Amino acid sequence: MRIVHISDIHCTHGTDYNEKVYEKAVKIVNSLDADFVFVSGDLTTDGLLSEYELAQKKTKEISSEMFVVPGNHDERNLGFKLFPEYFGDTDFIHSLKNVTLIGLASSEPDKDDGRLGRGRYQKIVDCIVPHKLTIVGFHHHLIPVPGSGRETNIIEDAGETLDLILRKEVPLVLMGHRHVPWAVKIHKTLLVNAGTFSCNRTRAHYGYTFNVIDIEDKIITVSIVDIKKEQTKKMVEFNLVDGCCTNRYYDLNNK
Repeated sequence: MRIVHISDIHCTHGTDYNEKVYEKAVKIVNSLDADFVFVSGDLTTDGLLSEYELAQKKTKEISSEMFVVPGNHDERNLGFKLFPEYFGDTDFIHSLKNVTLIGLASSEPDKDDGRLGRGRYQKIVDCIVPHKLTIVGFHHHLIPVPGSGRETNIIEDAGETLDLILRKEVPLVLMGHRHVPWAVKIHKTLLVNAGTFSCNRTRAHYGYTFNVIDIEDKIITVSIVDIKKEQTKKMVEFNLVDGCCTNRYYDLNNK
């Protein structure tokens, strides 16, 4: 199975959104023949109607099946009322091939931080199916992301959320928000952040990126695609059977 994980598109008619980069990125995504694309929020910059219209138009250029959760920017200026109209349910559960995808809204209206809450915890618990890979996705990060600046906007109930995910041994969690690609394994869970797909507010040299996640023979491989350079580099490989995880950020011999 192949998943494309993108985040933080930030469609707008202002300066945040880089349409040339977006168009190039979509061509790369469409060439990858992904089973589905997961967008971990911030499709818009200010949650405005014109931005939702633009985001809907641009995301239709993606040829693979797409699943979307809202980000904090999508909830601004009553954007939380527009999201269901343009992109469907903010919380969802989909059974896809050998995986269960649980998408959750961590964002709240007119707030940069967010929370999941007990109701969404129960969705995670109820939707875990034995012998089927569970993927949970939402916008905000669960733990601080290196290279993203001073820590801010982590979800309010991050501790409780992380505890539940680790206790239930959810193998894969997909997030965005910080505009930096990163992954780390904790216990039996791989936490994966996507960088920004087309927002001009990039961090240092990280640039515009998205993640490609390949799942084969109980091995999860996450690679980063540098959109401008059109280069792909493996970030992490996680063996679900023996728990071995190779991470290029911290395994110096594999950089």
